[in-house]
Amino acid sequence: WRTGAATGVATDLLARRDARILALVGAGAQAEAQVLAVCEVRPIAEVRIYSRTRERAEALAEHLRTVGVPVPPSIRVVDSAAEAVRGADIVVTATTSPVPVFADEDLSPGTHVNAIGAFTPETRELETATIRRAKVVVDSRTAALSEAGDILIPIREGAIDPEHIYAELGEVILGQKPGRTDPQEVTVFKSVGNAIQDIAVGGLALAEAERLGLGFEIEL
Repeated sequence: WRTGAATGVATDLLARRDARILALVGAGAQAEAQVLAVCEVRPIAEVRIYSRTRERAEALAEHLRTVGVPVPPSIRVVDSAAEAVRGADIVVTATTSPVPVFADEDLSPGTHVNAIGAFTPETRELETATIRRAKVVVDSRTAALSEAGDILIPIREGAIDPEHIYAELGEVILGQKPGRTDPQEVTVFKSVGNAIQDIAVGGLALAEAERLGLGFEIEL
C-alpha cells in the first residue's frame, strides 16, 4: 500500500489536472493499491486493465467494481498493453516483465507514467525512447542509478546520462523543482521503493494509535 501511496503523490504532482483515463498494465499484488491511489487524486472516468493472465485482469476488474467512489464504474479488461495505453492520460506499469511492456509510439503527448514494476539493473518496463523524451522523477536517485533498469539500460546504451533524472519526488513535494510545466510533456515516475516510505507510514500509524489510545509499549 505504501507503493500505491507513492504513486498517488507522484500522480498528483505530475499528471494533468484533466486526466480521466487510467491504463493499468499488470494485475498482480500491487494493482489494486495503484488504481485506488490514482483515483484518489484525479477524477478518473475509465480504467483499462491488461494482464498476460486474462483471468487475473477479470478478477481485479470485478473486485474494483465493488469498491465504489473514487473508482469509476467503467472498468474494462483489454486484449493488449497497446490497447490499454493508447489514448490514456495516466499509465501504471506494475509487472515483472524484463522487457518493455508497450511501445513508445503508443504513448500520447501529455501522458503521465508510473513505472513501479522493474527493480533490477537488467529489467525494465519502458522503452529507451520513452525515458529519453520524458521528464523523469524518481523516488531516490541513488537507488534508481543502482537498481532501475528503466534508467540504467538507456544510460548503458548512451541514450541518456544520469543527469537526465529531473528530480527526486521529495524535491517536487517540497517545491524545490516544479512538477508538470507543460500539458504536452510526458512525465515518468520511476519507483524502486525505499525505507523512508515505510518509516513514514509507520510514523503515521503510530501517531494514530497513540491518538486513539490503542496498543501498548514494549521494551526492545
